[in-house]
Amino acid sequence: FLVIPNGLGAMGAEKKKKVKAVEEAEVEGKSKPGKRKPDDQAPSTKKRKVSSTEERKDASDAGNAETVTEDERRSVQREIQQLVTRLRGEGKSKAEIDAAKQDLKAKFGGSLRQPTSSRVKKKEAWQEKQKSKEAQDEKVKKRKDNLSKEHDLVVIPVFWRGRHDKLDVVKAAEDIKAVVSQQGVDAWVDSRRQYTPGQKFAHWEHRGVMLRVEIGPEDLEAGICRVCRAKTPGEYKTVERKKISLPPTGARSLLLALKEFGLSKIDIERRAGDSADEEDAEESANAKASGKSKAVATKQDPVEEDLGGNWQPRMKVADKGKSAGSKKKGLKKK
Repeated sequence: FLVIPNGLGAMGAEKKKKVKAVEEAEVEGKSKPGKRKPDDQAPSTKKRKVSSTEERKDASDAGNAETVTEDERRSVQREIQQLVTRLRGEGKSKAEIDAAKQDLKAKFGGSLRQPTSSRVKKKEAWQEKQKSKEAQDEKVKKRKDNLSKEHDLVVIPVFWRGRHDKLDVVKAAEDIKAVVSQQGVDAWVDSRRQYTPGQKFAHWEHRGVMLRVEIGPEDLEAGICRVCRAKTPGEYKTVERKKISLPPTGARSLLLALKEFGLSKIDIERRAGDSADEEDAEESANAKASGKSKAVATKQDPVEEDLGGNWQPRMKVADKGKSAGSKKKGLKKK
């Protein structure tokens, strides 16, 4: 048997009495009529703290909503892959395959790109920026500035696609611009590829730039450029042209010609011997052009020469057949 000391037993009895007294006091406090009940208390303005479990639950619900569209997007991509594989097996052309892919994408109705990709985010940010009033005002202002801006001189390199000497022509145009810019002239090299030379001429004439310098592949070979001044925009018959030697040898003649055509910014005066240099340059250019035309004429009309030695003209296939047939007939007669 376990023997409990008297002191410990008295302490346990006192503890039981205290617990019982507390319970009775709670019962009496609830039954008092003047005391407010917890239900009658005013609502607290303090926000309830959201637990981490609830946050995870909300995030999972949002993830489920996104995964629905993601599953649809992936299923459509899978269908497109299967469609392309099947059409390639049937031997369809690339245009037919692209058309079938576009039809399938149109049925889906949405974008097949991931909504969280950086490319989509950049596109959305750019679209929002374009919709803003500041961006539209800036675009209108920039367009007005471009339309109102007029250069003093335009250098137009004349070239076509596929030419091997395009870079040489553009470099010669840049050299002309460098010479003219030293005199404080606002010059511009129009080397755009999407326009023809005639379109460039008309564009700048209607913009009010009547002075231009033209240089093409044949001019580069001859060592000259053409200083042009238009009187009426779009009328090529009213254009005055003058042939000048290319810089650095013809730099002075170029500046003199531009000043005579109306560029008063150029600080240069004509002196003795300048006109002779210009005439020499024009004569040399004409001589080179005429020499080229003579060479073309000689190619078209070759001079017949007596050729001696072991030489025999070529025979056509039909003539060879006739000669072979005549030889066989001669052998049969024998």
